[in-house]
Amino acid sequence: MLRFALVAGALALGACASSTADTRSQSASRDCFRSLDVRGYSVVDDHSVKLRISPAREYILTIPQNSRDLDWTHAISVRSSSNFICVGDPSGVQLLGGDPPMPFQVTNIERVPPTTADQGS
Repeated sequence: MLRFALVAGALALGACASSTADTRSQSASRDCFRSLDVRGYSVVDDHSVKLRISPAREYILTIPQNSRDLDWTHAISVRSSSNFICVGDPSGVQLLGGDPPMPFQVTNIERVPPTTADQGS
């Protein structure tokens, strides 16, 4: 009976360890940024806004409303219900613009691929 308990315990620990390792590798491979890291905003088209994190990192956020309805005369900001905003996970992410700030729910987040000029530097 003791041998059975030891084998069952070892199997359970092994399953936990591999599950934790899988979670770590998935989170390490995610492409994320913090809202505090955003350095600039620009309109891409009627439903897309580009966020600049650094010269080599830009992201496109898609909203169902017209992006030109954001009040660009006041500060634009991005708000998230979590610490990080990640590609492919728009849940809890909003763009805010105007005075008072009007929320625009984000429906998609994608990273802008680097241009060939960026890859050469």
